[in-house]
Amino acid sequence: MSMNITRNSQIANRYARALFSAAGEARAALDEELQKVLKVLEDPLISKVFYHPRTDRSRKAELVRLMKLSTVLENFLLLVVDKGREPLLPLIQRDFERLVLEEQNTTIAEVTSAVEMSSEEQAELQRRLSKLTGKRVLIRTQVHPGIGGGLVIKVDGKVINASLKHRLDLFAQSLIG
Repeated sequence: MSMNITRNSQIANRYARALFSAAGEARAALDEELQKVLKVLEDPLISKVFYHPRTDRSRKAELVRLMKLSTVLENFLLLVVDKGREPLLPLIQRDFERLVLEEQNTTIAEVTSAVEMSSEEQAELQRRLSKLTGKRVLIRTQVHPGIGGGLVIKVDGKVINASLKHRLDLFAQSLIG
């Protein structure tokens, strides 16, 4: 299973790099367009047909053409469908977005908090993370009450776990050990 995940990730990365090369100056616009396509494909009715292994490739290609996409993205998606790689589209989009952001000296911080963060708190965190990373930082937040309090931040492949649950777990381990 792990081998397959690694292989799929490598394949998705190759496709993302190919799209990045083909996109030229339109990379940022293409990233937005690809994100919109994935939103459309998340619709349960569309997803059920588009991602189903028994749906004929010509029907999938027809769906791609009906979306009225830019030539570059349409041709790319037709290639993906032709090669049977449509299940990798979310991974391809993630890798493509990362490449576009790297080019813009920007990174994404995935922030989990126990409660909703105010816009002021987000702005302050964004400022601090920009200073820490030396990049412009986009923050994507999610609320997960299970962390108790504090934050869990994933940025540039690093995890900063300042959650109350993590601190309590460390404290419990110190008592045991």
